[in-house]
Amino acid sequence: MTQRHGLIGYFVHHPVAANLLMLFIVCMGLLSYQGIQRQTFPVSDNNRIVVTATQLGASAREVEENILLKIEQALKPQVGIKRLTSQATPSRGLVDIELEHDQDLAYRLDEIKMKLDAIATFPATMEPLRITERAQRQRALSVVLSGPDDPLALSKLGNELKDELLQLDGISHVDLSAIPDYEVAIELSPIRLQKYKLSLSDVVSAIQTHADNLSAGQIKTARGNIYLRLEQRGYQGSALANTPIITGPLGETVLLRDIAIIRDGFRETLDAGRFNGKQAVYIMVLAAKEQSLTAVVAQVKAYIEYKRKALPEHIHIHEFVDVTHYLQGRLNMMLENLAQGAILVFIVLAVFLRTRLAVWVMVGLPVSMLGAFWLMPLLGITMNLVSLFAFIMVLGIVVDDAIVIGESVCEQVESNGHTPVQVIRGAQKVAMPATFGVLTTIAVFMPFMFSSGPNSGQFIAIAGVCILCLFFSLIESKLILPAHLAATRLPPKPKDHWRNRFNTRLQYLLHSYYAPLLNRCIHYRYAVITGFICMLALTVCLLVSGLLRFTPVPKVPHDYPSINIQMHHTVSEAQTLNAVEQIESLINRVEHTIQAETGKPMMDVMYTRIDHLTEAEVVVPLVPEAQRPFDTFELARRWREQLPDIPGVKKLTIESDVIDIAEKSDLEYRLFAKDAETLSRASRDFINQLNTVRGVHSVYSTLDNAQTEYQIQLKPLAYQLKLSAKEVTRQVGARFYGLEIQRIMREGQEVVFKVRGTQSDRQQLSALAHTLITLPNGEQVFFGDIAQTVAVPGFSSIQREQGHQVATISANIDAQYTAVAHVADYIESQLLPELTHTYQGLTTQPGVALEAQKQEQSQVMAFGIIGLLVVYCLLALPMKSYLQPLIVMSVIPFSAVGALWGHYLLGYSISMMSVFGIVAAAGVVINDSLVMTDVINRQRAVGQDMKAAVVQAGIGRFRAILLTSLTTFLGLVPIMFESSLQAQFVIPTAISLSFSVLFATAVTLLMVPCLYVMLEDLKRIFTSYKPAVKTRQL
Repeated sequence: MTQRHGLIGYFVHHPVAANLLMLFIVCMGLLSYQGIQRQTFPVSDNNRIVVTATQLGASAREVEENILLKIEQALKPQVGIKRLTSQATPSRGLVDIELEHDQDLAYRLDEIKMKLDAIATFPATMEPLRITERAQRQRALSVVLSGPDDPLALSKLGNELKDELLQLDGISHVDLSAIPDYEVAIELSPIRLQKYKLSLSDVVSAIQTHADNLSAGQIKTARGNIYLRLEQRGYQGSALANTPIITGPLGETVLLRDIAIIRDGFRETLDAGRFNGKQAVYIMVLAAKEQSLTAVVAQVKAYIEYKRKALPEHIHIHEFVDVTHYLQGRLNMMLENLAQGAILVFIVLAVFLRTRLAVWVMVGLPVSMLGAFWLMPLLGITMNLVSLFAFIMVLGIVVDDAIVIGESVCEQVESNGHTPVQVIRGAQKVAMPATFGVLTTIAVFMPFMFSSGPNSGQFIAIAGVCILCLFFSLIESKLILPAHLAATRLPPKPKDHWRNRFNTRLQYLLHSYYAPLLNRCIHYRYAVITGFICMLALTVCLLVSGLLRFTPVPKVPHDYPSINIQMHHTVSEAQTLNAVEQIESLINRVEHTIQAETGKPMMDVMYTRIDHLTEAEVVVPLVPEAQRPFDTFELARRWREQLPDIPGVKKLTIESDVIDIAEKSDLEYRLFAKDAETLSRASRDFINQLNTVRGVHSVYSTLDNAQTEYQIQLKPLAYQLKLSAKEVTRQVGARFYGLEIQRIMREGQEVVFKVRGTQSDRQQLSALAHTLITLPNGEQVFFGDIAQTVAVPGFSSIQREQGHQVATISANIDAQYTAVAHVADYIESQLLPELTHTYQGLTTQPGVALEAQKQEQSQVMAFGIIGLLVVYCLLALPMKSYLQPLIVMSVIPFSAVGALWGHYLLGYSISMMSVFGIVAAAGVVINDSLVMTDVINRQRAVGQDMKAAVVQAGIGRFRAILLTSLTTFLGLVPIMFESSLQAQFVIPTAISLSFSVLFATAVTLLMVPCLYVMLEDLKRIFTSYKPAVKTRQL
């Protein structure tokens, strides 16, 4: 008996094996769940190398010509490089090398280092290149330390916190910002230098001679070795005050303190932070790719609680941005909606089936998910926002095969009595279509496991979770569920039982309404099929017309919106401070308006951070979601409407979307030209035209020609005095940028010692003419006597890609007024052709992000085609037919009809998350269609008339098909109507899956039978016209 009934029979007759298998999966899942790595988003494999070059005092054009071009030339023939981009700014160059995804990063890093180390023509004043792989770190938690206006005290405490955090287990990277680095500056005026006939180089040489640590060897004595050393290196600025600079013939000495001002403090840069109006420093804790965010955040929070008690009363420490907030919120939402959906599914099953049977069907849900938890680490899948989204997506479909098995067993038991044999027969009756239905769903997701690109981690997470859940649901429904059903007695129900009355009523409705409707549809089958095709065509028109918008990624409101400011490189400290104050005033003004209108606050606190004079950020943590009068997008819109025109601002962006953390621009295009002038004019025209498009804002160009340069030109006298342009430039740079004496480590920080001109002299252009230039013979002349300056326009930022200068134009889109796809279509069909026609030699390409997005869309399409081919093969094998699988698969495009109209009716845009819902729905509707077709074939195999077999199959499988559709739909209803911000990311998927299944139910129950009969019509037509085979008599 066991052998004849196969695996299903074995587990039915050995329920201990079934229970042990279930307990093993549950226990392994629970154990694995505790150790699953937790992240905010999946981290893709790192394939980038960054080269950083620094040449103080060099213009952007000099950095490009002297450094970047040489690096590009050295790497041009390099194999394995996918894209090479570089950017030159004053004093700094950055080269970003993106490798092909199959390259060995460590090997290529060593190879690139060797090639760049071999370049011998870099400028002498350039600091050593920094060649590193781009760090794959995740933002974990930000901490703000605020207090009175004492930057030195805050700096010391900030560094203390940083050092202590790094000593905690698992904390590997901590960034400290909003505070300048330390330096020791020795400043000398031209008057002092002229009086003593000194140059800055002379002062540097004197300090390096007298203030250093030197070893004088050792004396070997009978008692041991005695080491001799000179210890005169100064670690504080005051320690250099008595350094002799000049020693006269009679022993008179001029000390450093006699001729110089010694400043031991912060560098001359505008790095500052404010938290609710108080001075603050900003500490950001980062986690490595392989670390769990929740573990890192838990450690930091525990340390903060301990540290808060030890801080002085006037110093306050705050947890500022906790990214695990989103992770925990999504996890809580999943569990809540899982419980709500499970209750709804259970109620439906209890109504249509037996209550006991419904309980065992529902057991498949936790077993499948715990099984997925067990194997997730083996596939490298972490617990993150995307994988949690996949669990929510698969919620409604993991019990479908269990429903099919359970419904069939229930029908078999009710007809023939409850025995193990009848349970086995009921399960085996639908085992083949139910198994292949799950396999086809797995096949649809399987290609996504091989995706590549910047978002491959997200595709792999979604596909991996869905495949694992479906795999364990298959095991549970085929091996565990029948054993439980066999062990669970289903006694006959009294005739007056409410479920008997319900089933009787259902059968009456099926025979009185559904059967006649199906007969009529079969009779007018071609009209019915044409009607469904017309609905498909109407849906395509809905998509093409623009009534239904496409958004690559759903926008999720941010709990920590911010306004980011990027200033021109030519701005002064006062201009940057003025810009920040205007933004702070704007935020406060909008907050007062909101409170006056609604009586509710929107903003909790405000934090401002200024980095290196040209960059600033104002972050506004909001009050809890339930207390807000409206969402973050409305707040951002109000900010944008009142943004003032601030002098000196190069770029200003508002971050209101969680997903925008990584990519801040909705649209991005690149312009290439042979000369900078053409590129500059084309960029300006492009920006001006984009600014006229309604809904487009934050338009920005990486090409910035707002900077004025002063070029040095030597007079004839300079050559007569044997001065070179290089020497004059070096001495001018020494006064304004300074000459480095030494670098030391002090209290865990690198401190640079410099000699330069006084601060007042370095802040006036007129002081340049009075700069002392030392001649080869030691005499000194003024700069104005031997040289002059000429003002010329220059670039503060130069971007290059693949060896060509490029301007990248980016912009953001307000979805309230237009869609990204509409603006992109307008740009590509009108604006770009006009630009290329106006400017000869100009070429254009989509931005890197848009290009990657198009590649991903092509990849998704290719995966879809591959998945459909695999599905066809899987269907053709058990059905033993080439044409019947096409009938089963015909429901797939019609399931998309339901998804698209669902989005339109509920007012949502189509996104990549919607596409995954349609992919998941394909597996569900194929399962229903396969079960229907299989029953028709079995009915015909016993000699039943074709039309009668079709109608009988429709009536017989109506309850199972309706149950799978209802459970999938109702399981997602709580998510679809979830009002929390965390649900916005998954709602499009829920809409796609639920509405697809609802519409596909009608397709399966009405159109699939018509297609089956139509296929038989075609067979008869081709058979009747088949020519008779002539035989030759031998």
